[in-house]
Amino acid sequence: MEAEGRHVDGLINNAGYSLTGGFLSLSPAQHAGMLAVMATAPVALSRRVAPGMAQRRFGRILNVASLAGFLPATGGDTLYGPLKSFLIKASQGLHLELKRTGVHVTVLCPGYTLTEFHDANGSRDAVSRAYPRWMWMDAEPVIRAGYEACEANRPVVIPGAFNRFMSIAARVTPTGWALKMADKHARRLQRLPQTGGGGPNLPA
Repeated sequence: MEAEGRHVDGLINNAGYSLTGGFLSLSPAQHAGMLAVMATAPVALSRRVAPGMAQRRFGRILNVASLAGFLPATGGDTLYGPLKSFLIKASQGLHLELKRTGVHVTVLCPGYTLTEFHDANGSRDAVSRAYPRWMWMDAEPVIRAGYEACEANRPVVIPGAFNRFMSIAARVTPTGWALKMADKHARRLQRLPQTGGGGPNLPA
């Protein structure tokens, strides 16, 4: 892009999804695809545009992570939280590296947000039954929070008072308790595979 004379002043890494069928029930190719979209792609895209931004001393990079990045990983959706944790840490490091170059790097960490995300992974009904409407945010205030934080060059933004409370609670809760709560969360959402007597069907 830069070699062709086209400049990118803003990058939003928002691509992502979750696979709730259980770690053992998913194929290695499915795992690799998730890693590529949610870890490799944001790093590669940021690396491609950041040098030109720094040279021009102007640029905006907004990475969309999740409140899940601060919480224990959920059984049945094993990779999602850890990948968001990676994106949070990588964004913070890039923020520190570029903050004196005129390039703003922010990571947005929303909680439950009313989008098509849960429709895509087939969990809309289960999630809606498990968690009341007041725990959800509309998309517009989440987008606005991300935009304003990136313009202000804040490294991390967690929209919503409840979500900010949860992120703090997750940091001070003993690991054993946190894992028990994560286990209850996964069972409430019916994300843990039922193995029965013969175990899950394992893809090649």
